[in-house]
Amino acid sequence: SALPYTMRLLTHNTMRNNTKDADGKGFPLRITAVEVRVLDNPDATNVGQKEIDFVKHMLPVLDWPALVQGASQLGIPTLPPQLTEQLAQDPAFLQALYHILMNVHLVKGMLTCPASGREFPVTDGIANMMLEEEECERVRV
Repeated sequence: SALPYTMRLLTHNTMRNNTKDADGKGFPLRITAVEVRVLDNPDATNVGQKEIDFVKHMLPVLDWPALVQGASQLGIPTLPPQLTEQLAQDPAFLQALYHILMNVHLVKGMLTCPASGREFPVTDGIANMMLEEEECERVRV
């Protein structure tokens, strides 16, 4: 049976350690990959306009340096260090970026907070971000 490979680079780009120990500096989480699954896309040039539009709409909310770092930690060192306006309009680049965001999955590994060193295990594509009560920031009403 197929596992629901849910830990995509797109997901990783939004995850952070919000514990008080991280003090607001819990992003980006460092990836230590044990198992990575790249879903084959034999016809990557046949990504449709819908997918290209999706990526175009995601660009403003992506943290590009975190994406470059995460991709590199998953064995994809090919993303450019900066996202230029020219790249953001290039259909071939957007097709490749869609593949990286959506088809590269961390199946097993560890996410580590850059500030506190707190580790969050990833098993079967699911990150365990559960915190102990004492790790949570107090919410004042």
